[in-house]
Amino acid sequence: MNIFVVRHGETDWNKEYRLQGRTQILLNEHGREQARQTAAGLKRQGIVFDAVYASPLLRAVETAEILSGFPRERIKTDERIIEFAFGIAEGTTFDERKGRAELAGFNAFFDSPENYVAHGGAESIECVLERTRDFWENEIRKLENEKVQNVLVATHGGTLQALLMNVDGRSISHFWDVKIPNCTVNLVTLTSGIFKLEYTAKVFY
Repeated sequence: MNIFVVRHGETDWNKEYRLQGRTQILLNEHGREQARQTAAGLKRQGIVFDAVYASPLLRAVETAEILSGFPRERIKTDERIIEFAFGIAEGTTFDERKGRAELAGFNAFFDSPENYVAHGGAESIECVLERTRDFWENEIRKLENEKVQNVLVATHGGTLQALLMNVDGRSISHFWDVKIPNCTVNLVTLTSGIFKLEYTAKVFY
């Protein structure tokens, strides 16, 4: 079974390097075009999806809709693959966080994730690793017995890293070792109960 795990297309906050977290930010037109081109690339490879999952946030749902061709009501939204909550830091840029003492610690999320301590309503890396592990084990694993061939999972940058870490075994200190631009494709296979990461960050646009 093939699981195509995709980061959502670009938003205006991505362009501005703002922490989006759980904030409801929509795709911009460039993000929609990224998704359309990626959909065309997957179609050229003969990939047709049997099941589609998305984070409940609309930027992920719309990406899944464009990539799969599924109507929105057929897309299964799942809280386990929603983006990190960043609490009081949501909507801020790196420079804005540097200038406010109560937000300075959030930069460790990117600079030294092993030292990141969630505060101010934020979610820890360990929490996201746990919920994404549950998604693999209690949602995706059972599909192998249902003769499902291709699955699409549309999610977010931070959560996607956690999903892949549960497969490739990276430690938290290597959280950002894999660079995953917007709307790039990562392939995980599930064969005889074994998850394997086949490739990361494939670009179709």
